[in-house]
Amino acid sequence: MVGSESHSMNEREKTLNAVGAAFLSILPGMGHLYLGVKRAQVFLVCGLALLVVAKFFWPMGWLFYIQLAIFSGVDAFSFGKRNRGLF
Repeated sequence: MVGSESHSMNEREKTLNAVGAAFLSILPGMGHLYLGVKRAQVFLVCGLALLVVAKFFWPMGWLFYIQLAIFSGVDAFSFGKRNRGLF
């Protein structure tokens, strides 16, 4: 019965979604929002706070923002690929 089967994503679709989520994580949290992960708000708030701090108060804050963006991208890819993040 083809019509009653539930649609499950194959490995290629999972990989494409995971890569898309990783690219969206240039703004930490956006990849998690794309995947529907509950921890997205934490990454988004931290990323926006680091952007404000780096822009107005501490220029070296960009280094922390870049680290958060990389970590967020890897976590979003991990969550999209295997349904669990790094932590």
